[in-house]
Amino acid sequence: MSLNQELQLERPMDDVRHELILNVVRTATLMSLQGNTLFRRYGLTEAQFNVLFALKYKMRDWTQSDLSKRLVVTRASITSVLDKLEAKALVRRVAVAGNRRIYHVELTERGATMVDAVEPVYRAAVHDACRPFTDAQCRTLIRQLEELRRGVTGVNEG
Repeated sequence: MSLNQELQLERPMDDVRHELILNVVRTATLMSLQGNTLFRRYGLTEAQFNVLFALKYKMRDWTQSDLSKRLVVTRASITSVLDKLEAKALVRRVAVAGNRRIYHVELTERGATMVDAVEPVYRAAVHDACRPFTDAQCRTLIRQLEELRRGVTGVNEG
C-alpha cells in the first residue's frame, strides 16, 4: 500500500524526495512499534534490548559514552536506560581503576540469559518483516539507506 493510501491523503504527494523521507520515517516508526510490542513481553523496552544486544556482541570494555555513541542516544538517555537495566540486575557498572567518573558496562549472568532468550524471537521477527526481500535486495537497500544517511549528515553539517 502506498503511503498516500496508508495516510489517506486527499492529494497525492508531488515531491518524490519528501515522499521517500516520509516512507523511511513511517517504516521506522512501525518497526519500532512492533519491536516495543515484542520486547514488552519480556519486560523490556526497545532501548533496553538494544543495550543488552550491543553488550552481548562487544569485543572490549565499553563505557556509558561508548554505548551512547553506538546506539545514537544522548548520555542522559543511556544513563536512564542503564539505571533501569541495573535495577533489573541485567547489567552492572564496573568502576575503572584510576578514574572515578567512568564506568564500564557489562551484562550480568541474568542479562546474558535475557538477551539469549529474546534474540531468537527478535531475529525471527526481523526475518519475517524482511520476507519480501532477497539477500541481494537487502544489501542494495542497505547501501541506499547508507547513501541517504550520508545525505542527511551532509545537510546537518552544511
